[in-house]
Amino acid sequence: MSSEVAMNEGRLEITHMLSVPRAEAFTWWSKKEKIQRWSGCADAVGCEIEMDFRVGGAFTQTMDISGRGKFTFHGVYDEIVEPERIVWRAFFGPVTTRVVVEFSEMGDRTRVVLKQTGFPDERSLKTIGQGTEESLATLDTLLAPMATNGK
Repeated sequence: MSSEVAMNEGRLEITHMLSVPRAEAFTWWSKKEKIQRWSGCADAVGCEIEMDFRVGGAFTQTMDISGRGKFTFHGVYDEIVEPERIVWRAFFGPVTTRVVVEFSEMGDRTRVVLKQTGFPDERSLKTIGQGTEESLATLDTLLAPMATNGK
């Protein structure tokens, strides 16, 4: 499924439909074993995540990007309302962004709206936006058999 993407003034907003119910969709954002399977740009050949999924808990994500090496970023969870919302701060070196992900039930599907703010320039906004879109495409591929099997 494609995403609706808006980027402007240091702000990224992506609206994306997932082919599973909200409770299931939420687990793909809250369980490290699942996130490792889909998070990362199209050139990522691996993703390792350490996470403490609770308010005040932290995470570290390291992607191995083909031809470029490893890229690591960190974050801290500020709000978790299962299965509705996750809010965290992401630290990309000296840059800190705020990410809000909201999950809305749409029958047997889920609308995910991701809003990320605090980008210092257009380049970082576009890079993270593209990587996020590519990650969601990978997630769609993983969820497709669940939708067709009715699981």
